[in-house]
Amino acid sequence: MKVSQIAGFLGSGKTTAVMKIVDELMKRGHKIAIVVNDVGEINVDAKFIESHGLKAKEIAGGCICCQIAGTFSETLAKLHDSFNPEIVIVEPSGVAIPWGLKRAAEYSEAKADMVIEHAPVITLVDATRIDLLVKAVKRLVETQIREADVCFVNKVDTASATDIAKTEKLIKDMNPRAEISHMSSETGLGIKYACDLIETRVSPRYDEAVEEEMLRKQYNKEG
Repeated sequence: MKVSQIAGFLGSGKTTAVMKIVDELMKRGHKIAIVVNDVGEINVDAKFIESHGLKAKEIAGGCICCQIAGTFSETLAKLHDSFNPEIVIVEPSGVAIPWGLKRAAEYSEAKADMVIEHAPVITLVDATRIDLLVKAVKRLVETQIREADVCFVNKVDTASATDIAKTEKLIKDMNPRAEISHMSSETGLGIKYACDLIETRVSPRYDEAVEEEMLRKQYNKEG
C-alpha cells in the first residue's frame, strides 16, 4: 500500500490541492483512501471527502506523527483490511513532521498483512505568504521543506515574480536536494505532475540515522 503525504501549512492551498490530486488519481483508475488529521481550525471535511466516493477517516487527538502514531498505524491497518486502497493520501496537520509520519505509517505493517511504500513527500509552500511563515514558524517551515522530496511553490497564479523567486531560493537554501516545481491549486497547474510523482516514484523508508543527520545539519547551521 502506497502512502502519499502532502504537507503544508494552513492556508497554503493544501486542501484544494489534495482534492484535485485525488480526483485526477481516481480518473486514472486508482483506488484511493484519505486520512485527515483534525488539529487545526481548517481541515478537509470528512463528509466532503465522502461525497467524492472516497473512504474518509478522521483522526482526533493531536499530530498524527507524534502523540497518536499508534492510532495512525491502526487506521492504516484498518483501511487496508476493510478497503484495500492502492494509495492512501495523508493530509497531515501543518505541524506534522514528514519523517516522523513515515515511521508511524510503517508501524502499521505489524498490524496487517501489508508492506508500506512511500510516495515522494510533497510539501506545498505558499509563495504569497513566505515572509510571514518564516517569521512566525521558521523551524516548522524548515522541517517540512528539509524533509520533502519535492516542493511545490504554490499560488503562482497570484504571487509576484519576486515572491516566487524568493520562495525558490528559500527552498534551495533549506533543502538543496529537493526538486522544485510550480503549482496553482486554483488553476490546476502542477496537479497532473504531482499525480505522476505519486504514481511512479518512491521515497526511502524511515531511517533514524538519516533523520539524525538532517537534525545535526540543521542545528549546527542554526548554532
